[in-house]
Amino acid sequence: MKTTLQINKSLDDKIKLLQNMAEEEIKDRLEYIANYAVVVSPVKTGAYVESFSFAVGTGRPRGKSSNNRPMANREAAMQDARTNLYSDIDKMDLTKSDKVTLRNGSPHAVEVEKKHSVFTKVRNKFG
Repeated sequence: MKTTLQINKSLDDKIKLLQNMAEEEIKDRLEYIANYAVVVSPVKTGAYVESFSFAVGTGRPRGKSSNNRPMANREAAMQDARTNLYSDIDKMDLTKSDKVTLRNGSPHAVEVEKKHSVFTKVRNKFG
């Protein structure tokens, strides 16, 4: 026994609309997380804050060294970091992912975490 159902075009359009709305909501949340991580990060040379990246699956993390870098303009470094993270978010295909990872590939990321607890703060705020 079997039956064939025809999906109403209007229903299909509504489902696609809901999927798009959900994806936009997730991207908005990721931008909020990105901004928070940038704001709570220390900025000396800018290397640490500019080394944040979002990853879906594998890939090389963004990582900058502070060696031989002059002192940074805090606002400029933070804006560069946001731009990088927002670009990562725009490139994501969330329909093919069930996990997104915020990471920092700076060679001194562990030292910064020990002193400033950036990832701890992000985890505490967003789970």
